[in-house]
Amino acid sequence: MADADALGDDHTTFIQFEGMPALSRAAVQLHTFGIVNSIQDGRPGFVSDDYLNAIAAETTTTVLELEAAGMWERRDGGYLIVADEMLKIAIDFNEKTDRLEAECARRGEHLPSDGDDGSGWVICSHCTIPLKRPDGGPVALPGGGPLGPNLRQQKRKGNKGRRRKRRS
Repeated sequence: MADADALGDDHTTFIQFEGMPALSRAAVQLHTFGIVNSIQDGRPGFVSDDYLNAIAAETTTTVLELEAAGMWERRDGGYLIVADEMLKIAIDFNEKTDRLEAECARRGEHLPSDGDDGSGWVICSHCTIPLKRPDGGPVALPGGGPLGPNLRQQKRKGNKGRRRKRRS
């Protein structure tokens, strides 16, 4: 097992939320990100080994901590998030958001939020999808559509392999 000093403050600072055991900051982060990823992956409550292996940070110690705390149980190909209120809340939120986005799509438009809060963000007041972002990131497609492509990533991909011409 890794030395706690080598793992950093995320493994030596502990947090306790109501209804949960005290966990290191790293365990709370992995648990939270694991929940979100499991829902996005279409397998709510199951954190795959592939997901854990794709994380750049060391996860072995953190997963052992979540197992010891009774939060995760080992299953074939990953871990099951056990009886967790946070998972239920995230699933409910995801289902509600999907339902509201579908309502905007049926209506054929999003409903921009009232007023400018100065942040540069404009969101749909119904489904909360971004309609305008100051950073140029993905926004809703026209006609009440879902989140569109990230044009920033497309620009970066489009520039790959292109060489700048030298001036003579």
